[in-house]
This record gives sequence, structure tokens and C-alpha cells, in this order.
Amino acid sequence: MDDAQLQAQIDELRRRLLEAENTIEAIRGGEVDAFVVTEGGTQRIYTLQGADRPYRLLVEQMQQGAVTLTDRGDIAYCNRRFSELLNFPHHRLIGTSLSDFVVLEQPHSFPALLEAGRISSAQTEAELVASDGTHIPVILTFNALDPESGVAIGVLITDLTSQHSHERLRETTEQLRINEERYRTLFQSIDEGFCVLEMIYDDQGRCCDYRFLEVNPAFEKQSGLSNALGRTIREMVPDIEETWLQIYGEVAATGIPKRFVNEAEKLSRWFNVYAFRLGGTHSRRVAILFTDITQQRAAEIQLKFARSRLESTLHAAEIGTWEFDLISQSVSADANLSRIFGFSSDDTQERPLSAYLAMIHPEDRDAVSKTINETMDSGDRLEVSYRISVNGRPDRHVVARGRVDRDDNGRAVRMPGVVIDVTAQRLAEESLRESERNLRCIAESLEEADRRKDQFLATLAHELRNPLAPIKSAAQMMQAVDEDPEQLRELSALVNRQADQMVRLIDDLLDVSRISRGKIKLRTATVDLRDVVAVALESAAPFIDDSKQKLHVQTAEEPLFVTGDAARLTQVIVNLLNNAAKYTPAAGEIWFRVERIDDEAWITVRDNGIGLEKSSLNKIFEMFEQVDVSKERGQSGLGIGLSLAKTLVDLHGGTIVAESPGVNQGCRFIVKLPLLVGYTPPEEIDSRQPAATNGDSPKYRILVVDDARGIRYVLSRMLVKMGHSVIEAVDGEDGYRKAIEYLPDIVFSDISMPNMNGHELAQKIRQTETLQNIRLVALTGFGQDADRQNAIESGFDEHIVKPVDIKVVERLLHSNL
Repeated sequence: MDDAQLQAQIDELRRRLLEAENTIEAIRGGEVDAFVVTEGGTQRIYTLQGADRPYRLLVEQMQQGAVTLTDRGDIAYCNRRFSELLNFPHHRLIGTSLSDFVVLEQPHSFPALLEAGRISSAQTEAELVASDGTHIPVILTFNALDPESGVAIGVLITDLTSQHSHERLRETTEQLRINEERYRTLFQSIDEGFCVLEMIYDDQGRCCDYRFLEVNPAFEKQSGLSNALGRTIREMVPDIEETWLQIYGEVAATGIPKRFVNEAEKLSRWFNVYAFRLGGTHSRRVAILFTDITQQRAAEIQLKFARSRLESTLHAAEIGTWEFDLISQSVSADANLSRIFGFSSDDTQERPLSAYLAMIHPEDRDAVSKTINETMDSGDRLEVSYRISVNGRPDRHVVARGRVDRDDNGRAVRMPGVVIDVTAQRLAEESLRESERNLRCIAESLEEADRRKDQFLATLAHELRNPLAPIKSAAQMMQAVDEDPEQLRELSALVNRQADQMVRLIDDLLDVSRISRGKIKLRTATVDLRDVVAVALESAAPFIDDSKQKLHVQTAEEPLFVTGDAARLTQVIVNLLNNAAKYTPAAGEIWFRVERIDDEAWITVRDNGIGLEKSSLNKIFEMFEQVDVSKERGQSGLGIGLSLAKTLVDLHGGTIVAESPGVNQGCRFIVKLPLLVGYTPPEEIDSRQPAATNGDSPKYRILVVDDARGIRYVLSRMLVKMGHSVIEAVDGEDGYRKAIEYLPDIVFSDISMPNMNGHELAQKIRQTETLQNIRLVALTGFGQDADRQNAIESGFDEHIVKPVDIKVVERLLHSNL
């Protein structure tokens, strides 16, 4: 067969197929009254009467399948529903056997159904097999047709799937209706607020608002929001906290329900909320079940505050509460009681009474147990004091108070009470008693101090009169001397020695003031004790000579280097020598020795004087402590020299001790100072020069400024005798005027003066260009370190403390300032 013939056959088949489809559609639409069916090589014509056309239309529109079968069971006609059930094209079903699509429980019963259907009717459940293999449960109803119709059997196919679905749908709908009624009843009746929200997102996908889709009657009461349905939270509360949007947005995004408590500050309410998503993954709906707990929250806060205040009060008052169950013999305690008894404050579990009794001091335990038993037997109130003794902790004093509750038979059943920690009270009472003892001691000490003060003042007056008497007598004698040079020198020396004694006395008093205020300071350097001893011996010699005593000196030949203040160490040695001279009779002996003992330098001062009692050895270094000596001796001193010596030695890291065999057997004082071990002094160029004489010293133009005429006169005469040119000024203003006129080289100026004081004078001189080269020396009775510093800061170059020592002035002028 060539291609042309094949193409012709294909075209013919297409034409016939199109005619068949048109015919079927015409039949379906009732446009034809007959159709032709080819069976094998034979064609049969089936007619449809015009009166049947409405029925055919009805059959086509039925929701059940309808089929007419030939006598052999082939499909002569089927409606659209049957075609849809099998998912086969309509034209492919015509002429096929119905048995090809039917599955029965008994495979060989289909012919029996056809036979029954030809005669009358038959019905059975079966399954249709669709084109995709799906089995569809159906009911087949066979009915015999009029033979004149051209077909033998009519079959009605009822889809049980749809029917079952409709039944389930009706049941489900009914259940949903019931559930809906229940839901609505619950929705309308619950006291909790309920709402359904639709979350609203911005362009970046962030939750920015939410709309109320549904609210229950309790919503307004619980939230305080009215007419919320269909509105957004931003419309109702524009500045609502972002926290609410974040929480609900997270629930919508994750589908994870959340239960939480949060505050809506803008609504002034607290809410207990349960939020959950409605719908699937992409749902934006969130259901909220919530309760307004604002009042509950406030009550909880008040209750918490009240509990906290009660606990704080009980804790501060050291009070613990307890309840003793007399039936079970167990004690319930609060945190305070647990802590008082040494248990953990978190451990408030019930314990037997014996556990608490074990914490009571052994000396008090039996008495406490006896008191408890007696109260339970016949009493109604318990009060007992005892001590709690816990290992590693000081004893605590407590008072326990309780009340007995009895049943109808009078039997004790429980005993609530408190334990009050009175340790602080007991300690306070003990402290009060101790304070009373201390106050008595202080009163006694004050009496002793007052006695020593009176003795000190009396001694001070005596010590001041001692040098003043010879000074006054010497002054009177100097006026009556007929220019006897030798006698004048003796009297001048006497005045000088007594003045030195007064200066030392005043210096000691100033040092006492510095020590009491912690202001004393050392100017330390590396010094050779041999040099310090030489200066001290020179200073103490006049006093010893006046006492007609003999001094034996033994110093070390090797250098003894220490770190110290040379002036203060000199003061220590002078005070020890003067003390020995005071308490040694005339013509007595004093031994002075300096030596090296191991790594220490020992300075020993021994005398054969009045000695000390052993009880006085411990008090001799106390301030203002004086030895009770014979009134005839008259050299008791102020009681500050040895105290100063001990303080200065302590500041140098040394020690000082006093020894005495007894009264009238002399004393020995030993000062021990640490040596600089291995110290080698740097080599020095021998620059020692003979002392300059007055004739070798430079001559200066000097201005003396002081409002005290006597001091001004003496210093001026002293400077003139040295060969200097001197003028005087009576105050600061006079001094500044004469400084401009005289242009001195040096100005000696007092500090405390009327009109213009010394500080102001120094500042004004420093500000005057023509006076820039003047050297300024402060001459004042104020000798503290702060006074010296103030003088230097105001413009002075040097600071000298009154009374003026001519040797100091000479050294100052020789140094060219």
C-alpha cells in the first residue's frame, strides 16, 4: 500500500470519527431520533422517539451513571456521568462490554446479572475500574427494557464514593455545627478575653501591626479596648509597645504557642496571655486567650512587699518563727530560725525537736528540755533563755517564746512561737559593763594625767625660773661692774649658758607638740656617729661643768656609719647626758661610751646618781613622767627629755633601754642603732680651711626690720661689732622705704609686725626691680617646718628661729648666703 492510499484511509477514519462524535452529541442534545450501530459486518438502526427527548436530556444531566446494554451486555448508550466515572472518552465506551469495567466479589456472576436483567431486574455492589486503575465503589441496578426499544437492559450506576462522602460530609457538618455551637457558647460565656488577630507586615517582612478579626464579649472588659473588631492595634493604641508585635509575629512565623505574662504600659495593665497560630505554615492568624491580672499583680507585689518587709523586719530583729507539732514531735521553722540555729537558710524542712536541742549549749540544754516538758504538761506559755552553740561560731544568746494549743480533751497538740536573738543586747550589756570599767580606768587616768599636768606646770615654772634668776642677777651685776673685763666675760658666759638652757627647754616643748600631731620628720643622711658625739659632748659640757660632775668619755676609733638625722641624734645624746647630770649629785661621775657590738652601734650613758626603782623603769620613757626626787636636789626636769629621746630613737629604727640596780645605785641608758654594714664613704678632697676671722669675712650693708626694740637693738649691735654697716626699721612699711633708700645687701626681717608683716615685705621687695639682688633672712619665733616653708615661698632665702645665736649669724654671713 502506497502512501497515498494510507493517507486516504486515515482521512476516512478521521471523517467517520468526527461523524460519530457529532452523532453522539446530537443524540445527547436530542437533535436526532435514531442512530446506527455496526456489529461485525452488520449494521443495526436504533430509533429514539421524539417524545423521549426530554427523558434523554434528563438522563444526560443525572448525577448517576446510566447505561443501556445490548442483549450480549455491550454498551449501546451511556450518559456523561458514566464516562466521567471511568475517565474514558464517551465514544470509546460505545460498543464495549460493561464487564470490562466491572469487578464483582464473585467473578463468574456477571452473566447471571445480565440474565436477571433481561427478565426483570437485579442489583449488586461492585467496583468500576477507571482508566487510571482506580477502583470506584458503586451499586449496579439492572432493569429489563422494552424489546422494541432496540436495547435489552438498562443499568443505573450509583457512585457510592460520592454517597459515602455526602454521608460523611453530613456527619461532619453536623459535628461541626455541634462544635460550632459549643464553641460559640464557650466563646460567649468564658470570662477570659479571646480574640483572633491577623498579623500585618511591612515591605521588609517585619510585623508592624495586627487587626482584630474576632473578639468575644469579655474582650473589652479584659483589655479595656472597645469597638476593636476590624480595627488594628495601631489605630487604637498608636504607641503600643513593640514587644507585643514581636511576640505575636514570632508565634505566627514559627507556629509555636507561647504562654507569658507581660505589661502593656500604654494600657496600664498586666496580662496573662496564651497565643497560638490558626492555620498552616503560611497563616497570618493568631488566636489570643488572655486575662487582665493588673489587680492580681498589684496584690502580688503588695504581698511580696509585705512578706519582704516582714522577713526583713524579722531578719533585722534577729527573730525566727517556729511551730512544734507535739503529736509528731517535729518542728517547722522559717529561714531566720534555720540560720540562727546554724542550718542553711534555704533548708526549712521539718526536723525533730532533738535536732534543735542538739544545737543548744550543753550547759543550757537540760533546762530548756525541762521547761518545754513542764509547759506541755500544765502550762500555756513558754519562755526560756539559752545559748546556741554551733561549731566554729561564737555562742548566740536567744530567748524562745511560745503558746500551747490544746484539743477538746486538754491535750497539748501544737506550740507555735518565736526565737529572738538577743546576742547583740547581751554583748551590749557586757560592753556597757566593760565601758563602765574602762570609764573608771579613764577617770583614774585623767586624774593621774591631771596630777602629772599640775606637776608638769609646776616643774615648768621652776625650770623657767632657774635660768631666768641668774640671767636677771647677771644683768643687774653687769650694770654695776666698774668695767672689769674679766667679770663681764664671766657674767656674759653665765647669761649665755642660761639662755641656751631656756632655748633647749623651748625646743623640747616644740618637739612634744610635733610628736603629738605626728608632724616630726627626719632629715636623714649617712652620718658618722663619731661626728654626732663630738657635737653632743660640746653642747652638754657646760651643764655638766656647772653641776661640778666628772665626765668620762670613750669613743670608737673606727667609723660608725648610720642612716639618720644628725641633729636629732645629737638631741638624743644631749638629753641623755643632761638627764644624767640632773640626777647625779655634785662631784658625781658620768661615763659615756660609744662602741660597735655586732651590726649595731651602742651609745651608753651611765652615772652614779640617785638611780631608779624597778617599777619606774617601765614608765621612765612616758611623756611628762618624772622621778620623785628630793626637794633639795631641785633638778626634777619636765619629764619630756627621755620621752623625746625614745621617740627619736624609734624613728631611726633603734631601741633604748634603761637599767638601774636600785635607788642610789645609779642608772645606765643604752641606745642601739643599726649600722650600715659594708658602707664605704666616697673619697673627699681635703678642703678644710682655717676658720675665717672677722677680719677675713666680707662686710655687708644690712637692714634689720623688727617691731621689738630690744631684739632690733641687740642684733644691730652684734652686726656692727662684726664690722658691718647696719640701719634699723620699726615695721614692714618702714623697712621697704629704707630698703629703697639704703639698698642693703642683706635684710634681717621679723615676720609678725604691724602695718606690713614680713611675708608682705619679702614679696614687695621681690617685685621691685632695684631690690632684686637683696638677700632676705627671716628672723622669727615661729620654728615649725610649715613656717620655714611659708617664709621660703614668700621670698626669703634663709629662716632663723629666735632667740638669735651669734654663731648661727656668723656662719650665715661667712657662707655669703
